[in-house]
Order: sequence, then C-alpha cells, then structure tokens
Amino acid sequence: MSSHKFELLDEEVEGIMDQVTDKLQFGAPQCKSHEERRTLLSEVERLLKDANDSLVEMDIEVRKAPEDYRTTMNSKIHRYQNELIRHHRQLEQERLTLSHIGGGGRPPLFATDPSTIDAAIRKQVQQGTAVLERTSASIARSTAIAVETEQVGTEVLGELGTQRDTLTRTRDRLIDTEGELTRSAFDHLYHAANNCHSTIKQYVSLCCLNSSTSQVIITFVVMF
Repeated sequence: MSSHKFELLDEEVEGIMDQVTDKLQFGAPQCKSHEERRTLLSEVERLLKDANDSLVEMDIEVRKAPEDYRTTMNSKIHRYQNELIRHHRQLEQERLTLSHIGGGGRPPLFATDPSTIDAAIRKQVQQGTAVLERTSASIARSTAIAVETEQVGTEVLGELGTQRDTLTRTRDRLIDTEGELTRSAFDHLYHAANNCHSTIKQYVSLCCLNSSTSQVIITFVVMF
C-alpha cells in the first residue's frame, strides 16, 4: 500500500500532464501571435518543472514504502518520466519552430537530440532527489536531538520529583522532632517546678517544727 502523500503526488502529476498535453496539442496551434505562443510555452515549461519536482518527492516516498509495493509505485514514476521526456521534446520543437518563423524568444532549453534531452532530465531528477535526501537527513537529525532532549527533560523532572518527596519527608520529620523537643522541655520544666514546690513545702514544715512562725516567714522570704 502506497503512502497518502504518494497518492496525492500521483494525482498532482497526472493533472499537470493533462494540462501540458492540452496546451501543446490544442493551445499552441490556436495562438494568434508569437508573443501569445511564447507565453504558452513558458507556462508549459513551468508545469513540466513542477511535475519533475513532484516526481522527485514520489521517488522518496517509494524508498520509504514496504518492499512489496515499490514495484507498482516505481512503474507509475517511470511512466510519468517517459511522458515528461516526450513533453520536453514537444516543448523544444515548439520553441525551435517559433525561432525559425521569426518569433524570437529564448533559445531551446535542451538540444533536440532525444538522448541529450533524456540525460538532462535524468540529471535534474537526480539533483532534486539529492537535495530532498539531504533535507530528510537534516530533519531526521533534528528529530533525534529533540527526542533525546525530551528524554533528558523527563529524567530531570523525575529526579526533581524524587528530591521534592525527600525534602517533604525531611521537613515532616523536623516538624515532628521539634514538637517532641517542645513537649520534652515542657515536661522537664513542669517536673522541675513540682520538685521545687515539694522541697519548699518540706522545708516550711521543718521550720514550723523547730522555729516560731515569724522565723518561718523570714526564712521563706529570704529563699525567694
């Protein structure tokens, strides 16, 4: 099964070939002036260039397709390439005719020798394929870098999440420890106060047994 892009390019090239055929077979003979004929031939040349660019993209899609479908896809490309060569020959013949009848205009794009035209077109296809392959390789490298960067970012986020959990647990432990220290200090002070109160009571009682009331009061005041 060919790719969706290949199918779209196939339809595009087929439509271009139909336009070129119509212009060369029916449009050119109906031109009323040399200028009109030159304009039509320039349009044909532009269409053929667009078709050639699309064929280069189709060739790249073939290389990415499963092996079982490449034969059918390649046959379409070869058919279009043959049509392209035929249309280029017709275009150059029209330009040559226009030049001979005194219409001027630009010189032929290729020599009229079919083998020369074929070689020139194939060279264009090869050059276009090389450019697209370099572009595809650059895109592949950029994609690999982006994927690697995303993986690193994911690992960093995961590590930060782990560190956050660790810090949260440490904070909770510190809060618990602080609470325990506060309770321990309060209990210590409470017991110390109770012990001090008991000692005072015992001393007062002892003084009451051995001294007068005034002496007890004086002694108590001196202690505090």
